[in-house]
Amino acid sequence: LDFDFEKLCSVSLSHLNVYACLVCGKYFQGRGTNTHAYTHSLDTGHHVYLNLHTLKFYCLPDNYEVVDPSLEDIKYVLKPTYTPEHIKTIDKNVRLARAYDGKTYYAGAMGLNNIKANDYCNAILH
Repeated sequence: LDFDFEKLCSVSLSHLNVYACLVCGKYFQGRGTNTHAYTHSLDTGHHVYLNLHTLKFYCLPDNYEVVDPSLEDIKYVLKPTYTPEHIKTIDKNVRLARAYDGKTYYAGAMGLNNIKANDYCNAILH
């Protein structure tokens, strides 16, 4: 899941009541009948969604909340929190981490995504 994109419905382009499909990662508006998320769940068989504002998980089209501690990691990826102690020591970390694709990186180091042709801004920031 990549939560770096703007929180807009991929169909209506609305930023209100947006849910992330946890199967394909696309954003859709609403969860009631005749909404984009509901229609997506019926058309594709993708049933688990995350409300990007309330951080609650729902199963569609049945429309019930999913409460499971194993989903807490997804909430953390969407809105990470750091203690002051962690921030003070993050640049002292010399241990490499390994991503799923096999690439290694230093935990805490971030790059910039090129979203909507903003590479000129990335060059200035770097």
